[in-house]
Amino acid sequence: MGIWTDELDVTWLQELVYQVTVLGKKANSGYKKEAWTVVLSKLNRSHNVALKMSQLKSRHDIVKGMYGVLSKIVNSSGMGWESETCRVQCQATTWDAMLQGKPKSWAMWRNKRFPQFHLCERLFLGTLATGQYVVSSVAPMNSDSFQVDTVSGSDFDEVDHGDAAESGRDEGDDVDVAPTQGDLIRRSATGVERPTKRLRPSMASKLSNDFMAVQASATKELELLSEVLRPASTQHGLDQAKAIDVLQNDFADILDIDDMVAAFDIMENETRAAMFLRMTGAPREKWLQHHLQLTRRNALI
Repeated sequence: MGIWTDELDVTWLQELVYQVTVLGKKANSGYKKEAWTVVLSKLNRSHNVALKMSQLKSRHDIVKGMYGVLSKIVNSSGMGWESETCRVQCQATTWDAMLQGKPKSWAMWRNKRFPQFHLCERLFLGTLATGQYVVSSVAPMNSDSFQVDTVSGSDFDEVDHGDAAESGRDEGDDVDVAPTQGDLIRRSATGVERPTKRLRPSMASKLSNDFMAVQASATKELELLSEVLRPASTQHGLDQAKAIDVLQNDFADILDIDDMVAAFDIMENETRAAMFLRMTGAPREKWLQHHLQLTRRNALI
């Protein structure tokens, strides 16, 4: 059985969303190191577990892959998302009609819940080429329905970037301030457009902005340099994501839904994911069936 539950997923997703959208802890290659550290610490502390960073990053890649598939399904013609049940909903079509010409592994989401959908939407917004999709509910959409059932909206609304910026300005020339990521998230949740703020920077604030721009440029250069010098340590995460894709594309006709989910858990192990990608044909299938049997046996103990 896998170690991950909906509660564990919500905890690390909620904290990572906060780190990215409120604190801006996002780097070119993903998220800043300090963001990962805080997320892992909160996850272990909140649930009294001792997960490793590699396990958290592996789970991140798997959840992102699941969300990518779900986004494509929800974005299909006649489909939508039911927020209250956390399931895909047929709005103007049927599952059989939608699945024509699609990967058969998509059928696993016919009755499967995904409570992490809206948190994934916030975290991966703009990183997946999925287009716009419909989110529906039996109740009218409002700021509360945007939240996952077990997540409190107060965790994401503690900082108002627009108001914080306004309090740090003095009088001077008027300038237009572009909306921040936090503003965009709140607009999508409430459906209310905020008017453009008119702020007046002083000479001191202008000098401060110039200094911050130089500092940001230096930080950018250091990030690029570290990216060039960094060893290929992300290969394992890439292998796990590729393994998930292979499972859904090549084994949809072989595995039932339960075995497919169990196979996802198997690929959380970095070494197994790499071995799975190296093997081909009958040996790969035999190897996978062997590990599925081990998983079933352990579940009975």
